[in-house]
Amino acid sequence: MKRSPTSGNGLNKVRKPAVFYCFFCGFLLLTGLNGLAQTRRGREVDSAYVKTFPGKLTGRTYLSQKYTSFVLSTPPRSSPSLRFRPNSSLDLGVGATFKAFTLNLAYGLSFLNNTNGKGKTSDIDLQTHVYMRKWVLDGFAQFYNGYYLTPRGNGLADPTQYYHRPDVGVYLVGGSIRRVFNFRRFSFRAALVQNEWQKKSAGTWLAGFQLHYGILRGDSALVPGLRQADFPVEEVRRMRFLKLGPGAGYAYTVVYREHFFATGSLTANLSATFSKETFESGKLTYGNVRPDLLFRAVAGYNSDKWCLTLSWINGSLSVQSPIYRYVIHSGNYRLTLARRFQTSRRLQKLVPETIKI
Repeated sequence: MKRSPTSGNGLNKVRKPAVFYCFFCGFLLLTGLNGLAQTRRGREVDSAYVKTFPGKLTGRTYLSQKYTSFVLSTPPRSSPSLRFRPNSSLDLGVGATFKAFTLNLAYGLSFLNNTNGKGKTSDIDLQTHVYMRKWVLDGFAQFYNGYYLTPRGNGLADPTQYYHRPDVGVYLVGGSIRRVFNFRRFSFRAALVQNEWQKKSAGTWLAGFQLHYGILRGDSALVPGLRQADFPVEEVRRMRFLKLGPGAGYAYTVVYREHFFATGSLTANLSATFSKETFESGKLTYGNVRPDLLFRAVAGYNSDKWCLTLSWINGSLSVQSPIYRYVIHSGNYRLTLARRFQTSRRLQKLVPETIKI
């Protein structure tokens, strides 16, 4: 007989400390947003560290691969984790940045992609990363259907095949805002938008807030039948969650001979997490505080006209109940070649100056 997740153990109630934590986080958010209305004096960058290119347009071409994967495990046992990945496409794109505006368009070309026995994934993946002078905004709207288990043979009797689930989906929306404290000497734009040039090594502290809502679902139990013995008898088939909380981190760019650079950024959030799991035998609602991470890693070459970068952005969201643990990874790999072009005075008058919040 299966044990009902809602039977008299009190775990279906949200913990009170998490509720108070939620109100505390909301207070921090209001305090941070109030800073947006403060004085705008002292925005100038230190030209010895960061070179800007007013009046120039940055054009780029790139190869990109986005993804939203998840890891399923169980806290009560030391069983191996189940790693579900989408069969994401490799996209070829072009784009441009001019003052306050950036536009990128990408398309997955058939000769760059194949299933390789991993099944098909259908997805709508909208990611935006806005790098203002004092603030960084990250936004996500991701809808994935179709996953496979890695490594090959996991969940199957045949070790040469991939276990794939066209019915499994992950839907994630949310975003974050973070303050860049040493904005006069440190530039995220130089590494990730290619419209500036970091000429000397510098770093900065970061602080902000995040909010995410997500759904992880399948038409049947997420755990394969051949692996069910390693997991609890409650077979989860759907999980919804809400996460919000403050975070802090640090970013640094190492520059070699002015042109070669490597940028790394890591932010940790401590988020109030509310989840609701659906099983064959009932439902479980739970609340606690869980850590989340977001990192950016970029390396490349920069100069007055050309910029070549290889970047990886990855965010990890953690959700845990007394029965299951979930870690959702969302990110983007990108190889970019960019060039800066002088523009006409007419175009410069039509487009507003770069936002310097």
